[in-house]
Amino acid sequence: MKTVLLLGGGGCQKNGAAKAREKGLNVVVADYLPDPPAARLAAAHVRASSFDTAACLAAAREHRVDGVFTLGTDQPVLTAAAVSEALGLACPITPRTALAVTNKRVMKEVFRAAGIPTVRWKLVSAATGPEELRGLRPPLVIKPLDSQGQRGIFKVQSAGGALEKLPETLRWSREKEALVEEFYPSDEVTVSAWVEQGRATLLTVTDRLLYDDPVHIGVCTGHRFPSVHMGRAAELDGLCQRICAAFGIEAGPLYVQVLVGAEGILVNEVACRVGGAFEDVTIPYLTGFDILGAVIDQCLGRPVDTAPLRGFDCTGVQKEAAVPLLFCRPGFLAGQTPLEELKRLPGVLEAGYNYRPGDRLEAVENATARYGWAVVAGPAGTVRGRLAAFYRALYARDEAGRELVQRTDVFAGAAL
Repeated sequence: MKTVLLLGGGGCQKNGAAKAREKGLNVVVADYLPDPPAARLAAAHVRASSFDTAACLAAAREHRVDGVFTLGTDQPVLTAAAVSEALGLACPITPRTALAVTNKRVMKEVFRAAGIPTVRWKLVSAATGPEELRGLRPPLVIKPLDSQGQRGIFKVQSAGGALEKLPETLRWSREKEALVEEFYPSDEVTVSAWVEQGRATLLTVTDRLLYDDPVHIGVCTGHRFPSVHMGRAAELDGLCQRICAAFGIEAGPLYVQVLVGAEGILVNEVACRVGGAFEDVTIPYLTGFDILGAVIDQCLGRPVDTAPLRGFDCTGVQKEAAVPLLFCRPGFLAGQTPLEELKRLPGVLEAGYNYRPGDRLEAVENATARYGWAVVAGPAGTVRGRLAAFYRALYARDEAGRELVQRTDVFAGAAL
């Protein structure tokens, strides 16, 4: 029996462990937490950060793994590429490409060299003065170069404000610099694609809806397909081909976040992974392509079945999908809807909680405050009603019986 090392054991990686087991594989999970959800499906759990290349390499050697993979998380992509290269294992991208899609300094330099449109930006450090940011128009956004989950990202009104936030931003980084960008009023759109022989096939174009906070920006409250910007799929396709060429992406998953506003489409970020909004569930439903199974086959050097992608056009899909990412008001969780009840609802493909009764729910500052999630799907025209039924059934209450869930209509982008 072959063994795979799964980097990360959170809710976004649980399906990775399940899929690997379904394929008859032995699963080892690397995660620093004592009891991550994916580890319950694994043969072994190594208490190591998925960011820690040396520790993950040692675990891979100890368990004699045949492949390394991750999904739904940014930074372990670099770890997977480095460990695979060190052990001579299959990997769709090189460590050089992996660094470029996980470190925003390198990423932005690739954008600049290739002429890929992005927001205006500068690097800052403890030695930077406000005058050095004069070329950027406020408001501004400061973010770490090498973090994830919207940790350490702040919207500020001035260069001085960005520099005031620098120490807090660097708390979430291994770097001594941070990225400051102009804030671009826009819609956020994500493109998921599969790359084969250097060419990307677009699988989904989705709207990425955001938590309404003037400071802690970028926290996603849900995804919806089809995007309201589906009419720009051809433009997005061309952009993805340019990205593959610029970053040297020859094969595997591609995940691109873009900003659509008055200045056109600007690329926010590029990643070589399955997205963290449960695209491993929505993509097979919408396209017939098992993207998670393909990632696992690829890390083992097996051929990938891309037959469902021949002639595929995401603009012709006659299905919808909504992925509400749930958040709550602060408080102690006393009771919640049983998951089995939610999963029995029409169109609910999957659902999960990140908190249990007795846990403390914190204020929303980044994606780590996410309470739970669901995937609601169906034929075109059905999902709005199915999502409303899901919210009617959903509750999360404190000891006084007060409702804590913050409801968002993913298809309208407005509060219910």
